[in-house]
Amino acid sequence: MAIDLTGYKNIQTNIFVKMIVPGYQTLTFSDYHKDYDIDGVTFQALGELLQVSDTSDELRASSKEISVTISGIPSGNVSEILDNRIKGSELVVYRGFFNSVTGELLTITGNPAGKFHGIVSNFEIADDLTMGDDTGTITIALNVTSVVELLANKTSGRRTNPIDFPNEDSMDRVSALAKSNFNFGAPQ
Repeated sequence: MAIDLTGYKNIQTNIFVKMIVPGYQTLTFSDYHKDYDIDGVTFQALGELLQVSDTSDELRASSKEISVTISGIPSGNVSEILDNRIKGSELVVYRGFFNSVTGELLTITGNPAGKFHGIVSNFEIADDLTMGDDTGTITIALNVTSVVELLANKTSGRRTNPIDFPNEDSMDRVSALAKSNFNFGAPQ
């Protein structure tokens, strides 16, 4: 569904991210300048500490990958990151359209709009320590694979092992045919 913005002269957009970490909790954060509630969910303001790579707008869903980078993580939180299943977490990115004068979310259907839905396929932690000081900043970069790519790589089918069908006579020839070479349409 397309969002109609033709009636607005000045708008600003902000990114909202929801990350569901299995066995831990749902994390919500945004690049908005203050914490913001959307449908009863508070998205923590990270401002410029949150970077989301560009996505392309296409008519069809495509198998793209994005990068989500969070900077300024306190060094005491690294163990919390490593102790949870970040890889495999579900991540959804929304784009919110705001009135640039009032700073309020525009009251139009479909706002905020879904921008990306995927699974964290890998992550990287980088630290920047200040020499002579006990402080430093931690940056985590998440590589997120689109659910479209995951569905394209899904293997499906039916097992045909005789053990799986003990009372089925039609499966008796599976073992004999398993390594046969069929040359259909070849002259005899």
